[in-house]
Amino acid sequence: MILIAILCTPLAISGLFAGALLAIWRRRREAAHAMSWGAAFAAIAVGWLAVLGTTSALHNAPLPGATPSLCWLAAALLLVQGLRQRAGRPNRAAALSAIWTTIALAISLLSDLAPQMRDATPPTIALLTGLGLLLAAFAVGPRRSRKTRNFDWGTTALLGAFAVANLALVVGLYTVDHDSNVAVAFIALGGSVTYVGLGLATVLLLNQDFGVVLERLARTDPLTGVWNRRGFDEAAPHLLARLRTDHRDRAAVAIADIDSFKAINDCYGHTTGDQVLVHFARMLGTAVRPGDLLARLGGEEFVLLAMGVDAIELYQRVEHVRGLVGLPSDEGVSLPSITASFGVAQISPDTLALRDAMERADHALYQAKHEGRNRSVIDNWPQGAMAEEAADTPAS
Repeated sequence: MILIAILCTPLAISGLFAGALLAIWRRRREAAHAMSWGAAFAAIAVGWLAVLGTTSALHNAPLPGATPSLCWLAAALLLVQGLRQRAGRPNRAAALSAIWTTIALAISLLSDLAPQMRDATPPTIALLTGLGLLLAAFAVGPRRSRKTRNFDWGTTALLGAFAVANLALVVGLYTVDHDSNVAVAFIALGGSVTYVGLGLATVLLLNQDFGVVLERLARTDPLTGVWNRRGFDEAAPHLLARLRTDHRDRAAVAIADIDSFKAINDCYGHTTGDQVLVHFARMLGTAVRPGDLLARLGGEEFVLLAMGVDAIELYQRVEHVRGLVGLPSDEGVSLPSITASFGVAQISPDTLALRDAMERADHALYQAKHEGRNRSVIDNWPQGAMAEEAADTPAS
């Protein structure tokens, strides 16, 4: 009875975390790694259920070693798969996983068919699992890409900790008497502690992911997918500071506005108006280069902060966009014909004062509206000189 109670402990723990992780996945289907981790704990639970079912007749049950071993190896592979999904890495270890599983299965079957090898099976399986997780930790380890550095460190630490726990279990298994039920109890208790730590780590990682999603939503316009005003106000100073660090002193800002947008809403409805905004944001996206920042300030007004260019180059970009916005949508949606106006301003290379440049760009936008809409104006730039300068400047 004592052994049965001990075996129920890892079964209950793994079942609890399997249910919690799968519930998280059901609420957030985009978190595919939550499903992988939930399936991993479900496989662990099935493995312990198999051990519990064959404990009273361990030597008489068919292939008693292979069933739980396969379940636990499947759990390790699902754990690795979830970590790779979280880190944004494609799974390129299919061949290694197949070889790893085949070797473990062969050892399990051999121990079932050759009872004299039964004592070596538990530590061998733990050793294979630990080594496999170390290989996985190396596979998802830190890279030079700053984008995934935080994710890589988290996944590597989690894999490394679980691998070390398995390797420590190997040492413990070689020190116990395998002719009694001590080995089974030892694995159950050691596994319970490992599962608690692993389960809490996965839940914490998912909580961190959820925080990242919330932070991104707080800074992103939900309709168009570009930055909102809050995101722009927070990101723009960092981009300009990096511009100064990189010893580049050129930057420009453009403010864009859809002409007569209120009339579109009144005539066609707000649903069509939203589709127009999405279309306009997509067209503005064609003017964005790496390092630039596009945001929706509110309503039908957008801002584009272009780094490393002057006002003339940005003027050419928005003129290209102005020619695109009136074209039919390529997504099969019938939209009313629209036009847009743009105001462009150079950011002072001495001060890199964004607010001053945005005020001047807004003044240029007002001038474009006053002159009849459907045009681009550079702040304080004579129209004739602007056209001549833009014609002499090669397109970016």
